[in-house]
Amino acid sequence: MNPNSNVMTFRAADARAALSAVRAALGGEAVILETREVAGGLFGKAHIEVTAAGPGPSAPDTRRAAFESGPPSTAGRSGRRVPVTDLEGEVGALRRLVDEMRHRPPAGKANGLFGGAHESGRGHGPDDVGTGFTPDESHTYKHLLRRGMEEFLARGLIEQARRLGAGGAGDEINDAVKMAMRKQLAPAPAPWLAEGRRTLALIGPTGVGKTTAIAKIAARALLETRFKVALITVDTYRVGASEQLARYGKIMGIPTHVARDRAALTEGVERFAGADLILIDTAGRSDNESLAAQTSLLRSVSHVELQLVLSAATGGRELGAIARRYRAIAPERLIFTKLDEVDGPAGIYSAVAALPRPVSCISDGQRVPEDIHAVTGPDLVEMVFGT
Repeated sequence: MNPNSNVMTFRAADARAALSAVRAALGGEAVILETREVAGGLFGKAHIEVTAAGPGPSAPDTRRAAFESGPPSTAGRSGRRVPVTDLEGEVGALRRLVDEMRHRPPAGKANGLFGGAHESGRGHGPDDVGTGFTPDESHTYKHLLRRGMEEFLARGLIEQARRLGAGGAGDEINDAVKMAMRKQLAPAPAPWLAEGRRTLALIGPTGVGKTTAIAKIAARALLETRFKVALITVDTYRVGASEQLARYGKIMGIPTHVARDRAALTEGVERFAGADLILIDTAGRSDNESLAAQTSLLRSVSHVELQLVLSAATGGRELGAIARRYRAIAPERLIFTKLDEVDGPAGIYSAVAALPRPVSCISDGQRVPEDIHAVTGPDLVEMVFGT
């Protein structure tokens, strides 16, 4: 619970169970601020996540930050409060919204899934053929927009291609754009392939798949490199978060530890001193004060490495905004998830442009551990540019 309000987040197997949990914790006068369906992985079914506030003047009027991953609920779009008794109706509306989004035409239009012009005003409309571009340059420019790239970044890549000496031919321009991308899209060894004892903390917004990514990384480390793995969670904010990680640990036969404060985190790291890879799960944080407190906690661990997990389904403009928010925390690596949920994954270029860090791995599904992959530089360029 947030100490400055009476807001809580619940997860349950279905809407009825979530409703019961809200009533039990906050009473029948509670209001629903947000509802969403959370996909399950290999080890579990989809769940309903509900954010609710108890009665009283401290119940907030705002919603969670817009950059949090996942389709917006009806409550989030309208800004109105929803009575607890309307929860099942809201879940139904959410499911209809998800179905609607799945049948929308490919992104790339103004104000679409990947956002419109950049907030600085440097962007151009997606229908802009590229003022001052040759026909072949315009073709490449529009291709990048269709892939989900922000307009100002696509224009910048075309201009870099010119400086690299690209002529008027389409293939030559494309090759020069890819060369410019390669300078920005750097790979790093995947967590399960890097040598030496390591302690990694996965950080990032709510809903990007940090816990599932940890399960995938742990399984890969066990199966491919025979590492000794241990799991720690400092996520005592979400209901059931520690139980979820403990379930993964039990299935894979690896130890887990819940750290509610700095002393408990130090105790857990010392307890797992014999492990090759310690993975720390964290709660999603959207405000600067909470982010700073969580970072201070994690950095108290000797040689900890922070890896920022971002959802490719968020869209380019939003990914850039998130990356800028986390810049002060100085994460060492990036991980991109939910690549299976986007037609044009070039939006991830916005995050790397805003926060230049190597990419350690990508995830493109819920299966554990199949849907997480190490990457090379050419892999990243091909993923962004496409064919």
